[in-house]
Amino acid sequence: MGEIVVPIPEELKEDFKRLNPLLLQLAIQKLVREKLEDFIEAEKLLSKSKLTEEEALELGRKVNRSLAKKYEKLR
Repeated sequence: MGEIVVPIPEELKEDFKRLNPLLLQLAIQKLVREKLEDFIEAEKLLSKSKLTEEEALELGRKVNRSLAKKYEKLR
């Protein structure tokens, strides 16, 4: 199995020391696997997209504003 070395912020380092190393390793492997799958899926979607980068950013902004309004009403 390959290894990846990642710098850990000091505030997380202390929390990591308290955890079982095997459980931590399994959790990180799962997280990496899930995120890689997300990135691969996003790449597939983007490769089929006809939107320009600016159009995609604008669409994302509109979605964010819409969600913000929706959640604001729930308060």
